[in-house]
Amino acid sequence: MVTTKERTVSLAVKANLIRSQASEPLPKTAVYAFSAGGSLLAHQRLDDKGSAQLLLPAVKEANAVRLLVGPEVAENQIQVAELLRRGAEERMLRLEPGNLQPTVDLTIFPDRWRCWLVGLTFVTGKLLKRVVNGGITIDLPVGHAEIEIYEVDPLHILIPKLPDSVIDRLRDVILQPIPFPRDPIGPVTRPDVAPQGIHLAMAAQAPVPTLMNVRSQPVPDALPDLSSRVGSLQFLARTADLFQFRRGLLDHIDLIRPLICQFYPHFVTTQLVGTATTDGCGKFHSAFSRGCHNPDVPDLYFKAKQRVFPLLAPFTIYAPTPIACHTYWNYVSGTEVTLFTTSPFAITSAPCAPVVAPKNWVLFMAVGNTPLSQIRGASESLQPTTNATNIGLTDRGAPWGGLLRPRLEFDNSLRQELGVMYYQVSWRKGNSGPFQPLTGEVHRHYTHVVSGDLVLEVYPLGPKVVNGVANLFEIPPALPPVGQWSIPDAVENTTSAKFPTQDIAPVGQEGLYQLKVELFDGNGQAVNPAALGIKYRVPDVADLNGTITTDDAATLGLVSSGSLVLTLHVDNNPCTAAIAPPTLNGIAANDCGVLEYAEASPGSITLGYTASHPHGFATYSFGLVRGATPLTPPSVSGPVGGGSFSTVQGVNGLLSATCPIAGFSENLYVAATATDGWQRLSGYDRSAVRAFVLAPPMTSNS
Repeated sequence: MVTTKERTVSLAVKANLIRSQASEPLPKTAVYAFSAGGSLLAHQRLDDKGSAQLLLPAVKEANAVRLLVGPEVAENQIQVAELLRRGAEERMLRLEPGNLQPTVDLTIFPDRWRCWLVGLTFVTGKLLKRVVNGGITIDLPVGHAEIEIYEVDPLHILIPKLPDSVIDRLRDVILQPIPFPRDPIGPVTRPDVAPQGIHLAMAAQAPVPTLMNVRSQPVPDALPDLSSRVGSLQFLARTADLFQFRRGLLDHIDLIRPLICQFYPHFVTTQLVGTATTDGCGKFHSAFSRGCHNPDVPDLYFKAKQRVFPLLAPFTIYAPTPIACHTYWNYVSGTEVTLFTTSPFAITSAPCAPVVAPKNWVLFMAVGNTPLSQIRGASESLQPTTNATNIGLTDRGAPWGGLLRPRLEFDNSLRQELGVMYYQVSWRKGNSGPFQPLTGEVHRHYTHVVSGDLVLEVYPLGPKVVNGVANLFEIPPALPPVGQWSIPDAVENTTSAKFPTQDIAPVGQEGLYQLKVELFDGNGQAVNPAALGIKYRVPDVADLNGTITTDDAATLGLVSSGSLVLTLHVDNNPCTAAIAPPTLNGIAANDCGVLEYAEASPGSITLGYTASHPHGFATYSFGLVRGATPLTPPSVSGPVGGGSFSTVQGVNGLLSATCPIAGFSENLYVAATATDGWQRLSGYDRSAVRAFVLAPPMTSNS
């Protein structure tokens, strides 16, 4: 015997979408069946004839089924409220226990199904992790993360729901500016105004404020006087009753939005409207329907999750709060949003800024994080002012030192189409003579899942020996053997070669050095780039986080005999800092460091010091402190130049009626300008301190 539990109901659905013209395109349509309690029972896409067959569980007694015919949506968006918001046609059906093959016919008119095609909002953006290396900020893409897109209730819906006590409190805030909490909402930045705290005047300046989580900003001590900008709102707050004032707030939504963010963020609610997955560059795209006959511009909030821990659900790596302070209000369809996560668990991918260059390119991107566009002799924009005295320096006149890390990028076509698999970077002093290969180990990292565990693997690039040719480095493939490229260390994982100038060019060996890049095939044989159509390129932009437009290295004179040759000025010399004994009217201090001045005619004190660098690659700062208070003058700074400095100060200007005797400290700091491309080499800095006392002649009481 077949029991009721084993039987199913086959519901035949026929939906007739009326068209005004036979050629009018119809939307992708599906039918959804829900229980009376709102649980999804079944769903199926309608065929070309508008028909579908739904298998529903049989019932022992009469039961109600909510049937919706509407646009086809993603699995995670199949909800009654979402389908009704999009304008789905609804029917309530009665299922009888004995009827196992019920049928239903629906006619859907154009004004209903056409709105399924309109009202779409396209969302595009990217998810980045902002890290700092050597004081330099780098934005790394976060790939393979799930982005959740939420629509925030617009304020014209929220305000009528606010309790009367909150409305009265808003009235007080508008009439009587009050101090902001010192730690109110966390990091907030408005791109449309200068970064600072949120208040009504700022809202008035920007009718469509957009908030995003970037970095901490100072918060103002109090709301400003609004009489000149929002007089009508203040008038309402002063004179209107509760009902009228609530209605008046709806006419000033852009002004009160920051106050909702600041003081009442917990009243904001959200609804999931779409999901997306970031690619290897952290980019994502999605679309959702605003629903039928909805004139409101959507307000969007984002969350991001990523599979971080094995055997566990995806981990939330971006969900800034309060939501009202991190909402993209009045989001314009198609506008790119940029989400920054600071989660230590976010797994980043390799930088993938698009390179604008002819096919088959080799890009000498940077030394460290300093692009070649900022190196004299390798930059088209710097060519007019580059000469024999400054070639190889940065655009700020700094030399190179320490461990230099050239950064190369390669078009995937070199490996995939031309069989060019390896490169070599070598060096020489000056501009003649043989080159010597660099041999420092270079590698990349990638992540993948092994038996449920997330594993970080090393991918060595070299040095390798290929058919007897030593010190070759592999051009990284587009993708690792499994998983994805990862950047656990932004410095190490963007290095293509290591040039230890502190060993190769120590003190006494400073000057011009050249780096040469050569290419090799899979057999370790040198290739002729010109014969293969390979072009050496250099960047012409300073920002390596965005699109990289490039110049032809050959037109800059950087290509010779099939190789790219870069000239760098290397200087690992330390600075010198020394302070001479101060003199008063030409007389040095005594053994106790005291300078005795005549009260009738105190005269002047001479402060001499040396701030130098063998080749002038340094700056200095000198200051004088009386007791615990810096004095100006003298407080001077600038390039070291010749290195010898002195300043003459009148004793009366250094003392006062309340301080006839005072102790002083001379403080000198000399900072080297040399860089390794990531940071200034502060290890070559030097400093000096000297103390003295100014006092009138001591008299004996004996």
